[in-house]
Amino acid sequence: MRLDQLCVMELQYTSEFHYVSPYEGGSGKGWGLGEGTTTGDRLTGTVKWSNHPNGRGDGAMQPGVRGVISTSDGAEVMFDLTGRTIFLERDGEPVGRQLLMTLFESEHDDYRWLNDTVCMTEGAIDPERKVMRAEVYLCVPELT
Repeated sequence: MRLDQLCVMELQYTSEFHYVSPYEGGSGKGWGLGEGTTTGDRLTGTVKWSNHPNGRGDGAMQPGVRGVISTSDGAEVMFDLTGRTIFLERDGEPVGRQLLMTLFESEHDDYRWLNDTVCMTEGAIDPERKVMRAEVYLCVPELT
């Protein structure tokens, strides 16, 4: 399998991020809204999204991001990000390392090809600013 870069996503919460941990062990549920941009040769646009992550007892998060990319040519591309965010320290600052699976869907002819793809997304989130930058890669099978 080959990975081809599809786009770069920059996402930021636009309102307060809510998190509750009602049970012992530190696990919980979160929710927040955001906006952002997607840039790339094959997919560029503005983004609106929401996240409903699960929090693990060890501090890791399991994102549940769903949103829509509005392209300049009038298309709407829906997306779904799931996976893991592990919080680490880098140069004394906290950072969330992300490894996500991403699915896209669109009815627009120029983006319909995304309906049959699977993407891997690697990124980082600044937990203080609540900003994520991630690179999205198409998983391209190389059949022999």
